[in-house]
Amino acid sequence: MPIFRAPARSVALLSSFTILGGCVTREMPRLDAGVLPSTWTFGPTTRPGSPQADLVDWWRRSRDPILSLLVDRALAGNPLIEEALYRVRAARALARADDSVRYPQGTPRAGVEITSRLVGPPSGLNEAGEAQGQGTRRTVGIVQAGVDATWEFDLFGRLGSQVRAAESNAEASVEELEGVRITLAADVVRTYVELRGAQRRRSVIISDIAARRQLVELVNSQRVAGLAGEFDVERAKATFEAARARLPVAEVAIDTALQRLAILVGGTTANLDLRRIANRIPNLMPPGATLPADLVRMRPDVRRSEKVVLQRAALADVAYAEMFPRLTLAGSIEVRANVLAMPIAGTPVTISGGPGISVPLFDWGQRRAVHDAREAGLKEAIAAYRRTVLEAVSDVEIALATATQVLRRVERLRTASEAARRARDTAQKLYHEGAIGLTERLQAETDFRQAEFDLAESSEAYAISIVTLHRSLGAGPRRMPSLPAPTAAPPLAASNLAAVMSDGRP
Repeated sequence: MPIFRAPARSVALLSSFTILGGCVTREMPRLDAGVLPSTWTFGPTTRPGSPQADLVDWWRRSRDPILSLLVDRALAGNPLIEEALYRVRAARALARADDSVRYPQGTPRAGVEITSRLVGPPSGLNEAGEAQGQGTRRTVGIVQAGVDATWEFDLFGRLGSQVRAAESNAEASVEELEGVRITLAADVVRTYVELRGAQRRRSVIISDIAARRQLVELVNSQRVAGLAGEFDVERAKATFEAARARLPVAEVAIDTALQRLAILVGGTTANLDLRRIANRIPNLMPPGATLPADLVRMRPDVRRSEKVVLQRAALADVAYAEMFPRLTLAGSIEVRANVLAMPIAGTPVTISGGPGISVPLFDWGQRRAVHDAREAGLKEAIAAYRRTVLEAVSDVEIALATATQVLRRVERLRTASEAARRARDTAQKLYHEGAIGLTERLQAETDFRQAEFDLAESSEAYAISIVTLHRSLGAGPRRMPSLPAPTAAPPLAASNLAAVMSDGRP
């Protein structure tokens, strides 16, 4: 096989192109410059360099085993996770495909050509003077096999930029997956809080119904004894029926939360065991002090926006490199043989190859227009990144302010509930002593039950505000070290709940 030696002039030309190719780089601006504040307005801020708050699997700190089980089931069985997982796999496969273009490409080929023809003069002429008879027939079968190979030198970084764009796109899809997992976990926790809140409100309503039923019975007995009139009886019945009318609203809220939980964990029907096992609202702990700069590290949407910027920058570099020449080394090896006749004379192996250069000359501004479009897309991605950061900061500030104010409401309603309870007990005593009438007794009972109901609603609202705060910070499940094949989660059967509850009710 002959050996090709590149002349020194070609080597020098290739080296100069390589040096020029190294100049096709860009310096990325600092994306969050002037966007992130130094402290939070409505919440505690840690010092730079201090240990960061651990916000991974934050719902487990409530020590509610049923909640942890529901979140685990959702992360394993929700179709949203599977969809995002396949998007990641597709993006990584395309990145591997783009990376393979940087290496020599070979295409094998093969073919058979069979030719049959007459050789020699005819045997004679007939009476009309036409040639008659046939000459010797010769059949030739040529078999060809070879390999065509090409290798493009990445002089101006076009191929490398394509790879970086594909890798950034794959990393962006990974951040989308993390965003789906964080959102899904927060939705499960929020829905579970809504379920427990509705069950607590139902418990308050049932207690109110029982208390008002007793009051109706008491007033009826007093009417029989001549101590109360028909007006008092009807008033007590009215408050009793009004309390009963509130129960269906709580039942609808429970059914809705159960159905949403079933969908979130990858099922189709609500689990009745969750209706029977009525735990309290989980005691969700607020996150510790953080820095606004932590959002760049913690929130998947911010990280995804950063990857999009890197992808757009790489695509702009590809468009820029398209305006420069391409140098390609091409070669082929071909083997020919005659399988039906005499062997082919000469060397049956042919080797050819050499460098080729493609210089863009006349494209009427097409490449320049594409490059301008890609640069505009890069600036758009930078603006979108800064907008995402601003929205992230706003989300956290609103969540901090909401959690602070709702907590104050909870504390004041707890005090009001205790005062209303004491007033109700005093009113009951005074009513039995005849010191006050039924109107005052009903009003004290109504105030107490309303205070209990408001406290239940505000406790649920505070737990939801903590969920919103963790979600706005980008807190969620531990990041997946790998991407296993998606598997359907087992159903949340009664045996699962029984096993969980055997460890102790929170």
